[in-house]
Amino acid sequence: MAICIEFRLIEVNATIARYQYGQCMKELDGTFEVDIPKLISGEISKDTPMDEVVRLLPSKYMNQSMANRAFSKIYKYYLENKGYPSEGGYYA
Repeated sequence: MAICIEFRLIEVNATIARYQYGQCMKELDGTFEVDIPKLISGEISKDTPMDEVVRLLPSKYMNQSMANRAFSKIYKYYLENKGYPSEGGYYA
């Protein structure tokens, strides 16, 4: 079974980015926040549970596993480009 997740940046406030996410070809109706600079700097411990690193926000669709997969792509992009991607996807 293929996994296809898309995400889109809503806003960045200071170092916190808010993203919409969802299944490919469908409405992006989930929302989460991440703060990668604080994670990289160690202000957020690498031992912090993923549900605290990738914080789901109340929305129509809430799926921690999908949000975590989107985060993995966002994190890799951030490390390479020193900024949040405006959109992207996770495909497996």
